Amino acid sequence: MTIHIPAFELPESELLSDKSKAVLKAYRDSLSALIADASAAKNENSEEASASPDKTIDPKQQFRERFYQRQAYQNLRERYDVEIEKVFYGGVLTETFISAEGIAANNQQRILINLHGGNFDSGSQTNSHMESIAVAAIGRIKVISVDYRMAPEYKFPAATEDVVRVYKALLTNYAPENIGIYGASSGAHLCAQTMVRLQEEGIPLPGAIGLIAEGAVKMTGDSVAFIGALLKSQYGMDLAEALKNIQYLKDADLNSPQVTPAQSDKFLSMFPPTLLISSSRDFMLSSVLSTHSRLINLGVEAQLHVWEGLDHIFHYNPELPETTELHQITVKFFEKHLG
Repeated sequence: MTIHIPAFELPESELLSDKSKAVLKAYRDSLSALIADASAAKNENSEEASASPDKTIDPKQQFRERFYQRQAYQNLRERYDVEIEKVFYGGVLTETFISAEGIAANNQQRILINLHGGNFDSGSQTNSHMESIAVAAIGRIKVISVDYRMAPEYKFPAATEDVVRVYKALLTNYAPENIGIYGASSGAHLCAQTMVRLQEEGIPLPGAIGLIAEGAVKMTGDSVAFIGALLKSQYGMDLAEALKNIQYLKDADLNSPQVTPAQSDKFLSMFPPTLLISSSRDFMLSSVLSTHSRLINLGVEAQLHVWEGLDHIFHYNPELPETTELHQITVKFFEKHLG
């Protein structure tokens, strides 16, 4: 039954700390500037391409350069001293993150694989930093983020294939139980897809995984409807339609467990210990909650954390106290479950 709710006001959660409220206000105040910057970059690319059709322009690199100049990113780098290096594993480009303090003694034989978010069409060498830098520094553990193939140039299962290549290459030097994989948003879903692919190929699974801001079920549910209604009223954006038309998954069978892992209890029941994270205003909250319930019912060890009053991938804002909490919980989870 569809319930029709008249327009209403959704105030900021009173359960947020004063620090979080202040950080969120500063973020909202800067949002218009970020949107303007993205628009300007798009126009610049278009004008330069028209003026110099033979000139090679890399919009992604231009965006990255702007991204690295943003205050949030600068603050993140100042807070966490890490060394970043590009390395190929299995022929796939990755970014390696290592704390300037070095790898802790108990993590010398451990490694984490990050699968960045970005709707399967963006986020490489940008979102990957927001997801990996703090974890590498706090945990003093080596983190590599896979620069997997994305839309529009590539479609499913290109990203899964790249992650598997990297994972198989790492098995040369690391025991599977000493490897952890985690991702946010589309990266979380890619993590779940990888668990199915590894099972299909008979490759040992990692010691633990983390699904942040997305789960292993279809991208629907109450949170999509609720947050979707808010986005439509504020920005005219049709969230449900957008989720149905992700370019990377355009030709994929959403009923296949290779695409939507929760379609198969058989594959889902074999998942390693799983960390699931979301927030009350995350449009993927239902996906995370449903995945957690399915895993628990299938006997998989699963740990769930939900933060109040925050949006999808809130941990991309390093100033939020909750972001630090999220990274610390992620580190502790893998410390407990990796070999």
